[in-house]
Formats: sequence, structure tokens, C-alpha cells
Amino acid sequence: MSGTMEARAAIRDVDIDTETLVLLAQQEYASRRSREHCFAANIFAEPAWDMLLDLFVQHHRGRPVSIHSLCIAAAVPATTALRWIGKLDDCGLVARERSARDNRVIHVALTARGLAAMERYLGERARPAARTGDIFRRATI
Repeated sequence: MSGTMEARAAIRDVDIDTETLVLLAQQEYASRRSREHCFAANIFAEPAWDMLLDLFVQHHRGRPVSIHSLCIAAAVPATTALRWIGKLDDCGLVARERSARDNRVIHVALTARGLAAMERYLGERARPAARTGDIFRRATI
């Protein structure tokens, strides 16, 4: 079974819909940004993860993501973000493509492999919460 099919099968096992995964990704990204209110912004840096979260959300919202926008989402200097985009591309998780409207703009998107990995991860993160919810529902019925 392919990674995408496995991820979707795992999600179906606990009735987790795509919108739930998108909301989970948005919450995780927002949580990472909220740390900056309590800690120095430069002590936490995981630009690849911030990019993958943003790309996942934007993919499901149908919004193209420019390299410029992705660098901002990474919350690190542009040179660092560009280096991480290259690493994600080398790993086959993202792909770059010129904009059809403006040749100066390059869009970045999750590949099928990247999308499957994100769905698998977020599905696993949502699964315990879904099962805990089931346990509480059964206990109160």
C-alpha cells in the first residue's frame, strides 16, 4: 500500500476528516508562534516543520504558496529558509514550480509523498484525541 493510501486508511480508522487535520496543523503552527510571547524568538527554530505545516494548510485551502511567503512562514532569515526549502525538495517532500501568472514568482507545494507524510503524522496526532473523546462519550452515556 502506498504512503498516501496508508495515511488515508489510518485517518478513516478513527473518522478523522481532512478539515480536522488542517485545523490541527493550524493549531500546531499557532502554538509554535505563541511561544515567542514567552521566550526569546531566537531560541526555537524548526523552519522545515513550520514550512510543512503551512504548506499542508495552504494545500487544503487551495492557495498557492510563493517562496517569499514560505520564508515568512518559517520565521527565520530568508537565507536559512531557502536552505531548508532546498533540503525539503531534496527529500522529495516539496516541489518548486514557476507561477503561471508571473515568471518572477516560484511556488512551492507538497509533493504526494510530502502530503502523505503530513496526513499520516497529523492523523496519528489526532487519533489519541479522537479515541479519548470516544472513551469520554462512552463513559457519560
